[in-house]
Amino acid sequence: MKRALPYLALLVCLGFAYLGYLSATRIGYYYKHSTWFGSLGTQAAGQLRATTDTTLGIEFSNLAIQNTPLSIQYNLNILAKIRSQAPQELWPIVDLRVAKDYAMLARLEEQSGNLAAAAEHLGSAQALLRSLGWKDVSDDAVTKLADQQLRSRLKR
Repeated sequence: MKRALPYLALLVCLGFAYLGYLSATRIGYYYKHSTWFGSLGTQAAGQLRATTDTTLGIEFSNLAIQNTPLSIQYNLNILAKIRSQAPQELWPIVDLRVAKDYAMLARLEEQSGNLAAAAEHLGSAQALLRSLGWKDVSDDAVTKLADQQLRSRLKR
């Protein structure tokens, strides 16, 4: 036990040093984050940060999505979280991305033979597109949108 005591003390010291490093890194990041766009003023800088965070979140979720129902459903959950934190003026942009995902999900469900789920997702996509002011939200138009999105995913 006497021989293990120095090693135990060293392990405890290293653990506390690591926790201190993580804390200092996090504090430093939040400090730097608060000073970004400082010349704009507090409110404008906060709005710009929120807009940037939202658009980056949409783009990152767009990059991670695959042509599988599970991946698209996961992306819809991510987009719901992004929308809840986004400024209200960016909600239509997030809603458009959500509508596209619902359309792709409906198309994939239709191709796999799950027509009930496909109809439900197609209805969700149509309702969102209608709320965004789209004139033609027919089944054919939304299916065409979904096919274009799925084809563009295959090119990546």
